[in-house]
Amino acid sequence: METQTATPESEIGDERRIAGIDRWTIGPALLVLALAVLMSVVLPWVDSETEYSDAVDQGDVVQLADGITLVPAPGWNLASGALAGQTRSAVGSTGSTELVRGNVRFYVHAAPFDGTASALLTRVNEINADVRAQGRTAQTTGRYTVTTRQGVAGVAEDFVSVSRRGSILAFVFRLRAQSASSDEQPTDEGVEIVVSGPSGAISRRRDAIVSMIRSIRAAL
Repeated sequence: METQTATPESEIGDERRIAGIDRWTIGPALLVLALAVLMSVVLPWVDSETEYSDAVDQGDVVQLADGITLVPAPGWNLASGALAGQTRSAVGSTGSTELVRGNVRFYVHAAPFDGTASALLTRVNEINADVRAQGRTAQTTGRYTVTTRQGVAGVAEDFVSVSRRGSILAFVFRLRAQSASSDEQPTDEGVEIVVSGPSGAISRRRDAIVSMIRSIRAAL
């Protein structure tokens, strides 16, 4: 249920890290491309002084997608996404969420995905490579395993660019059928996470980042 003990220089779990999302069909593929552009082009220029008013409180739960939730760390701001039980319409199987604390971004995409967490992260990296070929590069570490408190194992790697560092993680959650009495089969939901920020800020927020990643769970 827990990952291995993190090394001093790690960014996220066991030995460092954080996530991604996709599928081999058009819709989820566009989500992965959007995430790649966010990482390679947008995040380096995000204004760290941007102010947010939607601070999450103790006990709040973020609805990442239908059947997938995350417990945010108190004091972080919900820049986009929805809190469970506080939306006018139901959250679907595809969704995006961004949590912010100072100049650290915690960005999540969720969508149906047929495949393993490793395959999902590989697909994200392939698209990132195409985007970065235009001139923006980042050094990445080897992959390592990160496990949620629910016991779902994901794959992650760290990255370092000129002005930011962070982690990318990928998980695949098995969702139960909507009705136990129907013939509907369980479905798989891919979840990608990108955590990004200046090195010092990432280090200061590490415990909160790890806690949020490990809190992601599927309804049972």
